[in-house]
Amino acid sequence: MIRQTRQREAIEMVLKKESRPLTLPEIHQFAQQFVEGIGLRTIYRHIKDLSDQGRIVGMDYPGQPLRYELVGGHHHSHFICRKCSKVYDLQVQVPDIEIDAPDGFDISGQETIFYGICKACQ
Repeated sequence: MIRQTRQREAIEMVLKKESRPLTLPEIHQFAQQFVEGIGLRTIYRHIKDLSDQGRIVGMDYPGQPLRYELVGGHHHSHFICRKCSKVYDLQVQVPDIEIDAPDGFDISGQETIFYGICKACQ
């Protein structure tokens, strides 16, 4: 069991408050508002631990830096702004689709990405 520290709590609060996938530098920047002087190395260590525990998930999109978000248990898609490159969560109603997976394949999820210009960049 990994103990809950102020730094870990700050990281989880940041991911919950921002409610969008964040890069490590963004997490570091926002976490400093909760824990003054928190180091980037500390952020990396806690992100790895939280990821190993399955509490957060990393998203690696082509042409984008690795981003992290809390595991929420609900399906959602993402929107990537073509100007600022920020990634946002979208609540999208996805129709049930039938997939004929090859024998031995276990599909555990899917990802839909939308692109455009966010409100702040318009």
